[in-house]
Amino acid sequence: MRSTKTFTTHILIAIITLALLLVIPFLFRSQEMREFYISEGGPVQIFSAAGYVVVIVLLMREMTWAELSDNWPLVVVPLAMCLREMDFHAHFTTYSITKTTLYVSPEVPIVEKLFGVVVFVLLGITAVVLVKKHLRLFLAGLRQLSPIAIAVALGAFCAVFSKVLDGFSSNLQVIGIYVQPTYLSVVAEEVLELGIPMFFAIAAFAAFPARGSLRQL
Repeated sequence: MRSTKTFTTHILIAIITLALLLVIPFLFRSQEMREFYISEGGPVQIFSAAGYVVVIVLLMREMTWAELSDNWPLVVVPLAMCLREMDFHAHFTTYSITKTTLYVSPEVPIVEKLFGVVVFVLLGITAVVLVKKHLRLFLAGLRQLSPIAIAVALGAFCAVFSKVLDGFSSNLQVIGIYVQPTYLSVVAEEVLELGIPMFFAIAAFAAFPARGSLRQL
């Protein structure tokens, strides 16, 4: 089993990498390259989706079927986030399933509305099961400075703050303040979204340095 120090080093490397990725686009002279860097299908988004795939494959490779059936939320969460990263939430319905318009518009077929509701119900069940099974061990891991818990916490931090940046300008519009997102804020949002699977992957590798170590979660 690799030492705690090894995975702590991995976490530090990931943080430095994200900081560099935040700076890189500002070194481009071409506006086209700057736009491509953060575009749909650009390098940051592709690596984000690939990171979730790595996490899913690792979990499915290391866990037995019994462990998978008992800990299925650990696979469903990165799968859902991977699909979200690839914009699947907007591919099969008239509007994105995250938009209120989908559920209130009379022009949207009832099947699409039901599809969105089912997705959110399944995600809600997943969240409840995940919290009930793993929250206590996660908090205990944070107190013990476990690299697994720290990596998961950093991934959650990236998820929360990328969402804050994503909705910042629209939230201000509700109170009559109109602010256009800056290029820096968009880059920061995309890089933070990449940080989610990076830290989750570190947590997964730390949790499975050898067979049977799932209990560390």
